[in-house]
Amino acid sequence: MDFYTFGLTQTATFLLVLARVGGIFTSAPVFGNVNVAPRVRIAIALSLAFVFLPLAKYDAARIDLLPFAFAVLKEGVVGVAMGFLVALVFAAIQMAGAYIDLQVGFGFANVVDPMIREHNAVLGQLQNLAATLLFLAINGHHLVLRGLADSFAVLPLGGATFSPQAASGIMHIFAVVFAAALRIAAPVVGAIFLTDVSLGILARTVPQLNVFVVGFPAKLAVALFAVIAVMPLAFGVMAGLFTGLHHDLLTLIRHLAV
Repeated sequence: MDFYTFGLTQTATFLLVLARVGGIFTSAPVFGNVNVAPRVRIAIALSLAFVFLPLAKYDAARIDLLPFAFAVLKEGVVGVAMGFLVALVFAAIQMAGAYIDLQVGFGFANVVDPMIREHNAVLGQLQNLAATLLFLAINGHHLVLRGLADSFAVLPLGGATFSPQAASGIMHIFAVVFAAALRIAAPVVGAIFLTDVSLGILARTVPQLNVFVVGFPAKLAVALFAVIAVMPLAFGVMAGLFTGLHHDLLTLIRHLAV
């Protein structure tokens, strides 16, 4: 192999690695946060692409423009899928908070979440901020980068296949993540349900009592107390989701490699 062919192959490999890394910096919550300047994200993505370049191999005797452009597109989709998996974990945690808000009545008081720049209920925003802090505290971003580094050994550049088996495996991962979100919200929702039952019994026992006036402050107090009481349990579930990110990312990559 002459120097020209070697340089062309290395450049093509770097672009493919950059496409996969750039996909994560587009869709992952912490890496692709809208509050981070685009220039900073581009600089970090370029730096990581140089770091991961020795781990990746792209065998091509001759590089044609159309097949190479398709390979770059596939690598970008792989990176976006990996980032979307990380975003799904945060979305599940946020969904747990939003479901609690809906039961309490906070769903009417939507505010703009600065992390995602979208309307989000109060407890949903609290869960999202707590998840972000916990993610950084347990070095979840290191686990994502480790999964990205190991993905080049599991799924070679340009080797992604989007088959029905891959879609089935990805849906299984989604189901596991959202089941964890239900475990976060279930204790608080259960406490609110018992409060509603108690208020219903009280309304039948004391008809003169205005349940609508008494019920909202009572449900609010029970919900806040329950959220504080189950916070260690919620942090445990969140930590389990984040520590399993490396395994989940590799599972996703294996499904794409089938």
